Amino acid sequence: MTSLVPRPRSVIEHPGTVTWVSPLRVSVDRVFRGVVELFGDDLRVSVGWDVVIGDAEGPDLDVRRDDSLGDEAFRLRVGATTTIEASTAAGVAYALTVLRQLGPAALWSTTATTLDSAQLACVEVVDGPRFGWRGIHLDVARHFFDVATVCRLIDQIAAHRLNKLHLHLNDDQGWRVEVPTWPRLTEVGSRRRSSPVGYEDLQLDDDVVHGGYYSAEDLETIRLHAARRMVQVIPEIDLPGHAQAVIAAYPELGNVTEPLEVWTRWGISEHVLNVGPKALSFAQEVVRYVAGLFPGSPVHIGGDECPTIEWESSAAALAVMLEHRFIDARQLQGLYTERLATALAADGHEVVAWDEVLDAHVPPGTIIAAWRHVSKGTEAARRGLDVVMAPMEFLYFDWLSSDHADEPVAVTPQPFFTTWEKVYGFSVIPSDLEPEFHHHVRGTQAQLWTEYIASRDHLDYMAFPRIAAFAEVAWGTTGDVDEFRGRLEGHLDRLAAMGVRFRPLDPA
Repeated sequence: MTSLVPRPRSVIEHPGTVTWVSPLRVSVDRVFRGVVELFGDDLRVSVGWDVVIGDAEGPDLDVRRDDSLGDEAFRLRVGATTTIEASTAAGVAYALTVLRQLGPAALWSTTATTLDSAQLACVEVVDGPRFGWRGIHLDVARHFFDVATVCRLIDQIAAHRLNKLHLHLNDDQGWRVEVPTWPRLTEVGSRRRSSPVGYEDLQLDDDVVHGGYYSAEDLETIRLHAARRMVQVIPEIDLPGHAQAVIAAYPELGNVTEPLEVWTRWGISEHVLNVGPKALSFAQEVVRYVAGLFPGSPVHIGGDECPTIEWESSAAALAVMLEHRFIDARQLQGLYTERLATALAADGHEVVAWDEVLDAHVPPGTIIAAWRHVSKGTEAARRGLDVVMAPMEFLYFDWLSSDHADEPVAVTPQPFFTTWEKVYGFSVIPSDLEPEFHHHVRGTQAQLWTEYIASRDHLDYMAFPRIAAFAEVAWGTTGDVDEFRGRLEGHLDRLAAMGVRFRPLDPA
């Protein structure tokens, strides 16, 4: 059986194969025409085939609408006439992904190859995901990646039936989105004069300017490309911490008088936004502007790793604490969470935040991204909040891929590492979470933080094959890890055809 990744819920094998050649004739319900046209574009690029959409008798592929199936579910039957049934475009797209996996790896090539014919095994696949949120996070603040690279990653995650791309658009080390009313965010905040080399304790620098940012048009290109691939883009503006690039551009939004530069170190800067009216209004304005570039999408407001040392020594911050009868400076972060969540909800966006916001008041409806530990997801669900599971010890793909001495420098030194096998063993539903709270677990997300990922090839290496293992976790069909390895070995041929510079598997 062809190695399908992620594994479908039900596969029934039938005798024989079907041979496809160009031109491929397709009959399709008109609501799914765009999905099939994209499938045709992919085959044209990979093997030079033509896909002819029409009502000719005896089509090779018949794509039908069946509203009895779930939102992302599908039924695929490979035979003399191959049929796909789904209720949504996403279901059709996922079925077409399985169909391509049933053929040779050349069907996934991103450069023109020659293929006279493709033999597909006769099977019936009935499938659909367990979790609605199946995400990949990409940090473009520490190291900027251009539109083409982001769109390439979208293609890769869509090939694994993942459906969210979380873009981390700002941090202490860079601001990456143009905001017309705050021009210095990109004039100043998008460039740093140097970056660390090697582990932070070495205190070595490359003395190379690093910068880049997206215009509104760039982000529209990314959003539309993702939508065609059934991927929703989740923008993140992380405030009030991780704000040194903002304060370098607009010092009045900070808590200190000395000038700051865009940070040239990794880690967590102690410089955060102040809690005055102008800073709060700034945060609301820029977050609403960025959110407006992604209509209908959830919006991530960050909220993680916000040091309180500046607030604790600020007379203005202490006055705000007295006004609100706060007893802990950490509660000041709640002012940002409340204001941003309220504004975004009024604009029609769901709000996502890292799990540190649990330390203060959390507006109802906020989705918690549980990264510090699985227990934070359990806590959020028990508090009646929806949660996306993203625990760092399983799903931070900036961690070392193994304990081998020749691994490239990563954010974690030995003994901390995350193999693809460890990823595959992750359970999205916490083992100690009572069944009555399971419905609060929206799904899961893997993170690619980029302090030590500066090139496309390195991004590939850190992402794959861990994303392939994660995809099966997120789809909800994991089983025996050795059985998965057998399918993964075949799947690597597809990744190679896609031009992915993945990390090779270690010997079994």
